[in-house]
Amino acid sequence: MAEFECTVCGRCCMGMGRYVKVTGVMGPDKYAAIHGISNETFYPVVLKAFRGDFDIDKMKVEQGWCPFLMDADDEGKYYCAVHDTIPEFCRKYKCVSMRFYKSETIAGSLRGRTTLVSDDGALKSLWDNSVMTFPVDDYAAWKENLKKVLSDNGYTVEDYD
Repeated sequence: MAEFECTVCGRCCMGMGRYVKVTGVMGPDKYAAIHGISNETFYPVVLKAFRGDFDIDKMKVEQGWCPFLMDADDEGKYYCAVHDTIPEFCRKYKCVSMRFYKSETIAGSLRGRTTLVSDDGALKSLWDNSVMTFPVDDYAAWKENLKKVLSDNGYTVEDYD
């Protein structure tokens, strides 16, 4: 099993604004907050790298974003302004359970139990015509079949479960 690595796309945090609520200001760049899914109270501190740019009153919470998600940088990556002090829910969260690579480039990912997310036409075709023909009642066997089919067709599979 591979270790999950975040790609810093920001998608998971773009929907957390309804759950992550700032409940107080503890001092400069220090807050009290609660994560509504896990009911965790946490005390985020803005990282030094973001202190000049972070303004809690200008965050995109109304768009559904977590109040601590920063706008994309020049490379299109989204960073958490309080990453070192995030709640356990965020530390343990994995947006995908598998990633599929073709020539070391991400070709797709598995969300949930059987949902492929990909722009790779060949991978989508394999998925629809082969992978999804396997019975999913035995999920462990389904995953092994998935790995074999993709491997036989030149894909590398990273499994995070």
